[in-house]
Amino acid sequence: MRQFVYQEIREAIIKGHLEPGARLREVEISKQMNVSRGPIREAIRILEQEGLVISHPYRETVVVDLSEEEVIHLLVPTRRNFELFAAQKAVSVLTADDFAYLDNIILSMQEASNQDDLDRLSDLDLKFHERIVERCVSPAMFRIWNSISGKLHARFLIQGYSHSSLQTVVEEHRELLQLIRSGDNERIEQHLQIHIK
Repeated sequence: MRQFVYQEIREAIIKGHLEPGARLREVEISKQMNVSRGPIREAIRILEQEGLVISHPYRETVVVDLSEEEVIHLLVPTRRNFELFAAQKAVSVLTADDFAYLDNIILSMQEASNQDDLDRLSDLDLKFHERIVERCVSPAMFRIWNSISGKLHARFLIQGYSHSSLQTVVEEHRELLQLIRSGDNERIEQHLQIHIK
């Protein structure tokens, strides 16, 4: 039931039926979906972890609403610094299993691109970077990155990618993984400066 409620609310946010700033009221959702408030509360908690909603203590939960200025000047540069640090460490940290996992993600991204599935591609994009960052920074730093990347992920889902095609996204990740394998820190930095924006 929690998964059903989560998927329904998430889709409403992504498709714009629930706009940024819209309030999510458990009582109303419970009546509309004819479910108890427990699964709704759990679904909202997952949506908050993904960065799609924000809950204010003792108040209400709203669909996330980030200004473009905050995204450009705060979130994107912070994410870029995290991922540059992680990608440059990755060559000495990642194992053969990690690289196999990342190769499989890229194969799945290619399938999502072929099917024009932005939602799945975006999820895979997040998983790709999540694996690298999680393996290369401390747990405390990973939690900070996770909160930032969740908000940017939500923005991608709501607004769509700025890339000319989904295939471009796949190629960018393929190139980054090759650069990490080569340990070319200068080119890794150039790549991330261009592609994280």
